[in-house]
Amino acid sequence: MFWKKIIAIIVSVLLLLVSACNLPVGPAAVGGTNPEPTVPIETQVAGIVASTEAAQTALANAVASTMAAMSTNTPELTFTPSLTPTLTFTFTPNVPLVSVSSNTYCRSGPGAPYDILGTLNVGETAEVIGRNVVGDTWIIKLPSNPAITCWLWGYYATVVGNTSGLTVYTPPPTPTPVPAFTFSYHFWGVGPGYQCLLFEVTNTGQSSWESYTLAVHDITHGDTGLKSSDDFTGYDTWCGPTETLLDLTPGESGTASVKTYMVHDASGDHFDATLTLCSGNGQTGSCLTKSINFIF
Repeated sequence: MFWKKIIAIIVSVLLLLVSACNLPVGPAAVGGTNPEPTVPIETQVAGIVASTEAAQTALANAVASTMAAMSTNTPELTFTPSLTPTLTFTFTPNVPLVSVSSNTYCRSGPGAPYDILGTLNVGETAEVIGRNVVGDTWIIKLPSNPAITCWLWGYYATVVGNTSGLTVYTPPPTPTPVPAFTFSYHFWGVGPGYQCLLFEVTNTGQSSWESYTLAVHDITHGDTGLKSSDDFTGYDTWCGPTETLLDLTPGESGTASVKTYMVHDASGDHFDATLTLCSGNGQTGSCLTKSINFIF
């Protein structure tokens, strides 16, 4: 609407100018009938000039009005950003929870000397009820049996929740190592005038074995053999010594052997073997004895 009014004013002024330029001029004297031809012409010129000035004034006023209207009516563009807030929710459990990046044993105390009570597997979470003084081990409720509390090494652990109020636990006494082993008949070799019977021995306990005594008895023919040693030495099929271990540490396997002097074919004979392992050299310290039966 505003611009339509401006255009109408400009058109009116232009029409006024055109009409001023086309005012009729009085006719010249013809045949002496007009005795004062210059008077009407001067009057007309003066009228034209006055009309032109009036048109110019009207045009100037129109332009001024237009400029004023533009300066006061031109809308001001204002940018108002529209922001949509992003909501971030952080889950905070009521009690601290722990998860692991690798399956981790949960023990009766902090570290390998303590018994394994269970395992916290990847993908499981467990409630944390305490920590040790150092802060590298968590005391948790075992997910598979929440009635069991155990100590979880924190190397693979991630804890979520407030741990500032957790109870600081003192490690229980280190359990007394339990000695244990298994053994089985392995094979026999032939030496010059004797046979060597070889048995594989594995330390399944928590303490080392330093020496042994091995006794074998051919139940069928009555032959026997006996040997004591501070070393666990292996032998080949010709009773030649191979690898020698000074002791058997937890999880380690070695060989216990004994010589027999059988003058008959013992194939198919029934034997029994008794092996005693000791924690000290010379069959001293804590000792443990086991017996097996086998067929030669």
